[in-house]
Amino acid sequence: LRSCFQELSGGRPTVPITRFREFFGKIIPKVSEESLELFIRPYLVNGDEVDHKQLLESLMCGLDEERDRQLQAAQDEVRSLKGALSRHPLEFTVGQYNILAGYMGNNMEPWFLYGIDMPPEKRKQVFKLHGERKADGKPANPGWPNYVKGILTPEEIQKVEEEHQKNFAWETRKDRLLDVIGEMDADLLSLVECDHYEDHFKPALERLGYGSTWRKRPRPSSADGCCLAWRRQLFDLVAEESVEFVDKMCPKEGKVYKDRIAVIALLRSRISKHRICVASTHLQRNPEDPTQDMLRARQVGQVLRALVEFTSQHGALDVPVVLTGDLNCTSFGRLRGIANTLSLMNREVVLHPFTFDCADVPTGVTSVTMARCMRIDAILYQSQRLELVDVQEIPDLTPHLPIPNAQQPSDHVPIVAQFRTRSQHHTMREVAKEWFLSLAGKEAQVPLNQHQLECAFKLYDHDGTGSISQPNLRKVLASLFGILPDRCETVCASCFA
Repeated sequence: LRSCFQELSGGRPTVPITRFREFFGKIIPKVSEESLELFIRPYLVNGDEVDHKQLLESLMCGLDEERDRQLQAAQDEVRSLKGALSRHPLEFTVGQYNILAGYMGNNMEPWFLYGIDMPPEKRKQVFKLHGERKADGKPANPGWPNYVKGILTPEEIQKVEEEHQKNFAWETRKDRLLDVIGEMDADLLSLVECDHYEDHFKPALERLGYGSTWRKRPRPSSADGCCLAWRRQLFDLVAEESVEFVDKMCPKEGKVYKDRIAVIALLRSRISKHRICVASTHLQRNPEDPTQDMLRARQVGQVLRALVEFTSQHGALDVPVVLTGDLNCTSFGRLRGIANTLSLMNREVVLHPFTFDCADVPTGVTSVTMARCMRIDAILYQSQRLELVDVQEIPDLTPHLPIPNAQQPSDHVPIVAQFRTRSQHHTMREVAKEWFLSLAGKEAQVPLNQHQLECAFKLYDHDGTGSISQPNLRKVLASLFGILPDRCETVCASCFA
């Protein structure tokens, strides 16, 4: 308008009223003569000239006022929506994906060798040559194809190498991995066996709308590590920590042997302000070897102890926990049982509630190669604080179609689960149930700590008097179990004797 008025006036402070009418008639053809007269009357000078500068300033002032009014209305609406959302449970998705590190994606390794017929006996011979050592401990058949000579024909060796270029090489897989991550559509994301973080995954995750953190495994010869990512529009990072697992110690040499790692992050919802603690880890290799479960259990135990320290430090001991990763074992329950037993043997160790309230998302087989077909990737969560809403379907995997292949760029498939936070009242009801079951001599699922016992007491102390009456105890038990549970009279008698 300023430019048009300058042109109409020829640089003068006013515009002839006839020219002004013609101009407005063109840009607003439906305006009536009467309305136009009312509009320009306050800006007339000498009866037949329009002060266009004063008119423009008035228009801009009106636009500013309207803009401020609309902005204030929008802010009030957003504030109301945030308030409403904060009173609702938080729903979010968690994804876990072992991406098969770039330097590990090698079809010439004895556990792969795709593209040729590889019966168990033949593979056993390859493993024997691959693991053979000289007297000085060095490999007797170092490097490809030395450990397959005499077992594979030159044609088979060539086919293995061709398959490597087609489905294993990093340049072939790296962008396909990003496509899979995009399809996962997870709000919180765990990437394990993750290398090329700085040059590939970090910038790619940023483009996809994620913030992320990554820690390398402590073993010097390993380039991979664990990555945690979160949607920036949904979550803010509050704090993060990493745990380097101590596998063994040599007091004589003063050496500490470390290989694997876990990354822990505390996140806050930008809308509801709920906090979530999520951990990503990759445990000791060779899931088919149960003798390694003791080491894996020690590694899990170190994660659990780190959770206590980390959440206590940030006032988040009661925040829901999700543990994700490649656990490299065939029985997650057995692994948790060993880890809990080892932890309980040390009376000085304080255990996180997640230790005993740990549920497992059902996913099915997550990794298939020509040498294995098993479920080794996991998403574990606190069932008292989180409700499992849905599990993303994964493709059917069989040893006849090992991965990586043209559809799957890793030797693992991703798993994704959707959760909803439970209310404080729900958690209080659950601990109140556990308290009664313990007193009734029945098997309780979760040992209760001091804070949980206090929460249970608040529910039974119906009137807030600081004590529990028999009528209130009966009323709450009926509410918790639907009817008065077995042994109710026995518990009442013991409590009010």
